[in-house]
Amino acid sequence: MISCPSCGAGLRFDIAEQKMVCDHCQNRFDAQALTDDSARDDAKASCFDSYVYTCPSCGAEIITTDKNDAVGFCQYCGGASLIFDKIRQEWKPEHIIPFQITKEQCKEAYRKAAAHNPFVSKKYRDPQLIEGFRGVYMPYWSYRASVSGNFVIKATAPREHESGNTYIIRHYNLYGSSDGTLDGFSHDASLNFDDDLSETLAPFDSTGQQPFAPGYLSGFYAETGNVNPHEYDEAIADEIRENAVGMLERNAAVSDYINKYKLSLDSGASSVPSQIQSVSRTLNPVWFMSRRDGGDITYAAVNGQTGKVSADFPLSPLRILVAALGISAAVYALLLLLMGVMPSIKANSTLGFCLILMNAGMYYLQNSFNRTVAPNPAKKSKFFGSGGFTVFVIICLLTFIFIVTDGSYGRKRALIVVLPFFASCFFMLFCHGNQISDTWSVRKLRLANISPLRQRVAEEGKRFVGRVVWLKIVMYVTLAIGVLIAFADLPARWITYGMCILAATELFGLAIFHIHFQTQVAKRPLPQFNKKGAQYDEN
Repeated sequence: MISCPSCGAGLRFDIAEQKMVCDHCQNRFDAQALTDDSARDDAKASCFDSYVYTCPSCGAEIITTDKNDAVGFCQYCGGASLIFDKIRQEWKPEHIIPFQITKEQCKEAYRKAAAHNPFVSKKYRDPQLIEGFRGVYMPYWSYRASVSGNFVIKATAPREHESGNTYIIRHYNLYGSSDGTLDGFSHDASLNFDDDLSETLAPFDSTGQQPFAPGYLSGFYAETGNVNPHEYDEAIADEIRENAVGMLERNAAVSDYINKYKLSLDSGASSVPSQIQSVSRTLNPVWFMSRRDGGDITYAAVNGQTGKVSADFPLSPLRILVAALGISAAVYALLLLLMGVMPSIKANSTLGFCLILMNAGMYYLQNSFNRTVAPNPAKKSKFFGSGGFTVFVIICLLTFIFIVTDGSYGRKRALIVVLPFFASCFFMLFCHGNQISDTWSVRKLRLANISPLRQRVAEEGKRFVGRVVWLKIVMYVTLAIGVLIAFADLPARWITYGMCILAATELFGLAIFHIHFQTQVAKRPLPQFNKKGAQYDEN
């Protein structure tokens, strides 16, 4: 504990003021200017006293510098309490990033993130739950690496048609050289802190680092590091290769060459001479909250420096069902209104409208799945992503309505919009093709060397693709048959309206599958920790 030099009372670190504050005499002090009461000799100069608390349910440990601190529930398993274990000397980390985001700012950031998705269950918006955020300093390894010598970056040109069925793909070696050091590589050093959370919260701004002083821990908790720094050697090598690619792309002459020949660079297959020079331990600020629900638990974490949110948000099936029924009722009412106001609208026009909505619903549901399973997809132009798809759905609907309200497909007025209508339909199908490719790549996801949560998401994703593949095939067949029926304009209206009902039923069934998937992956199994680190016990 850090005592007030004026009155001897305990000090706490005030985030807003970035000062040590004495609530007894109201004095303020610089954390760097104060010393730990326990460091009275040279042998203790590199250590500080910590009070260790252990969870009897899962074995997690957290430390604090305040012996009078009343520790409540366990942040990792939601257990009722943590019990005092012992006083322990902890090695001082080299640096610390003090909290910049206050608890009130943290709660507001979480509320905004939860409000961003209207289908999040109401219990995850509970003010009493949000009040449970706790400030924890998480240990990270910070790396400095050197890149010295010549490096080779592999590049590939687009496929070229030579003749007949013969195509040529040209491969290039781009050479560069460097002699310097690279900073900014950081990975969490706690096995207890899920990699999925730590990676989502990144980056922390290293310019905000301060030399470690125990005073910064006053009023907060801390995690001890239990990951070997060499655990990330391969990841650091990959990041260095990516940096080398970035260095080449920033070179004006090389950039012009890449753009001229439309080259794609492959950092993974490249050769970059690098070596890790030094590793230091840093404590980074995280606001942490958990909610236990039977045998599952959900986490929410907020970057204590930037306010970035990473949270498990289980969706509410009831909210989604109500929204789906509401949208369906609105669409049905609109169709009835159009048919009442414009008697020229035929049954096949109603089917066409339903098929457009079915097409859009399939895309958005699958897009949500792809973003969940692969949160960091390969960079693609926004024009060919969900934004471009949305624009063309709107164009498709507007032009379709313009055509059908004219009463026929053959008049000049309708011909004006036929071209953009078919162009938007073609683009939507192209987006579907890209999305199908992304979805099937889920089957190739590697399950090794990833966090327990990410592994669970990948496993559920593989199972989900297997479950819905036949439903998706049936839905695409329904789309094709529905288009033929719409253009044939069959006199038997019951066939046309039957196809409308079938399309709506299939889309609703697909939505149920997606709701189940999103609900499953948003919850984690209760953790069990041992002396070697963290493991998830799913039994």
